[in-house]
Amino acid sequence: MMNANSSGRAPAPDLSTRPEPREPRAEPREPRVEPRAPQPRAAEPRAPEARTPEPAVRASVLGPSLRFRGELSAQEDLIVQGSVEGSITHTQSLTIGTDGSMKGDIRARVIVIDGKVEGDLYATESVSIRATAKVKGNVFAPRVAITEGAFFQGQIEMQPSGAAVQEHSARLRQAANAPLEGAGVDQMLGAG
Repeated sequence: MMNANSSGRAPAPDLSTRPEPREPRAEPREPRVEPRAPQPRAAEPRAPEARTPEPAVRASVLGPSLRFRGELSAQEDLIVQGSVEGSITHTQSLTIGTDGSMKGDIRARVIVIDGKVEGDLYATESVSIRATAKVKGNVFAPRVAITEGAFFQGQIEMQPSGAAVQEHSARLRQAANAPLEGAGVDQMLGAG
């Protein structure tokens, strides 16, 4: 039997019918991993971290049960919550807290009053009398702030750069060195 196609070629495809499109072949995929919310873990003990010292200076605190009488001087920030009777000479910031009371003069760079003070305040930088404060005395500082609600009875002298403080200190030193006779007594009382 002989084929109608004698050339030996393969028969031509029948174009009258189209082949059906193939569905895409599903290839195996790796399972998709969804991000999870972090689960709470038990607290693990940590080794102490090595920290560099912070520049913020910590203040010393004289607690509410403390009663001090005499001259107090310091080189660090100080918060007084107790009672001081005498004088305070300070090179940094001094705060009389809401529970604190002071009878005597205060000399410091910055003075903040929240409690009671009977005495003069001498600051080379500023004095702040807050709403809870009760102050009876004079204030000598380049900057003074009195918050509404505070009680203040006295005079305020504002001179730049703490000049009033330096001037008053010089008068005190001069009076201390003068003999206690007529002129010396007058000078200490401020008449000279």
